[in-house]
Amino acid sequence: MNMIGLRLLLATVLVGATLSGCSFLSPFTTCEGTAPEVAALDDLPALDLHPPGARPVGGGAADGATCTDDSGDAWLSADRLYVYDGSAADVLAYYARQLPAAGWHPVQRTGAAPEGRIPVTCFESPDRPSVTVDFESPADLREFYLVDPGPEPNGSAPRVWIHLFAEASTDGSRMDCY
Repeated sequence: MNMIGLRLLLATVLVGATLSGCSFLSPFTTCEGTAPEVAALDDLPALDLHPPGARPVGGGAADGATCTDDSGDAWLSADRLYVYDGSAADVLAYYARQLPAAGWHPVQRTGAAPEGRIPVTCFESPDRPSVTVDFESPADLREFYLVDPGPEPNGSAPRVWIHLFAEASTDGSRMDCY
């Protein structure tokens, strides 16, 4: 075999071995083996905080915790839905007091909420998952979360549907607010 042929053969073997070896090592995290971390996130005490009088909206896709890996890297999330006969401002004031008292601090975000929606408020902790307070419409609750949000308010009394959720890395460690 001539020297050029030998070099081509060695280069082919080296490239083939490198590519096949790398294909077994994914640079992304997966949900494999995350059940204990998912359970721990679901038990995060901050998710049980809700304004006095708020009631859980149970069932559906936003009740409990899960691991998601549909975007390359996996992450954990735990959700709670509450209905509250009051205003979003009352809800945000409640969480602005309660979550810092429990060790989370609000993260300031700039920009307006899309199309008349209430801005999302996110709280971070140095050593725990982030917690986000969001508000959903009854239509979104039915369509995206597959839950019956209950009756809409009659008259002028305000009612809001609170979506409280926490997110963590697959090892259960904190994630920054988005």
